Amino acid sequence: MTKSTVVSPQAVRDAARDLFASQGYRGTSMKDIAQVLDVSAPSLYNHVPSKQDLLHTIMDVAMDRALAALEVALAGVNDVADQLRRATEVTVLDFLENPAEVTVCNTEIRSLEEPYRQAIIDKRDAYGRRILAVVEHGCATGRFDVAEPRVASFAILEMGNNAKAWFDPRGHYTAQDVAALYGSFALRIVGHRAG
Repeated sequence: MTKSTVVSPQAVRDAARDLFASQGYRGTSMKDIAQVLDVSAPSLYNHVPSKQDLLHTIMDVAMDRALAALEVALAGVNDVADQLRRATEVTVLDFLENPAEVTVCNTEIRSLEEPYRQAIIDKRDAYGRRILAVVEHGCATGRFDVAEPRVASFAILEMGNNAKAWFDPRGHYTAQDVAALYGSFALRIVGHRAG
């Protein structure tokens, strides 16, 4: 019997995202994605050119969303301490609100083929450079006191992974609570001096 369920390209991406996050890109076939959606595997190609394209799209959308959220969080904020706090908060919130996408971005970069791989690495590096620029500016203006701004920025970027590892949306803390706490922690990492 032929399956005739109608699905959208977004539904295909969502199913692929969840499967890639839970069982890995290489451990997921187009047949697996089709099974989740209750369609035939060949019908998926009406929505996406390939599994590789699906992986790239998931990562590309996630990185574009994260970069846009970071820019919005920093827009019009002049105080460097507020910049770092907001940048950290938006980073942590992204990890907590989009755990499957973040897992795919963190674990499956190795599965991307060129030129997709370099394009995603470039976006990831741009995000990291934006955080580093805030930390370096804070050091240059005497508001932060940290010997290794680059290493400090790496630690701040890892806060999202740390929070994602233990956060339970049904638990005591909301995602916003956790993000605010981590924003304060970031200021401690850089040796923030009030002023």
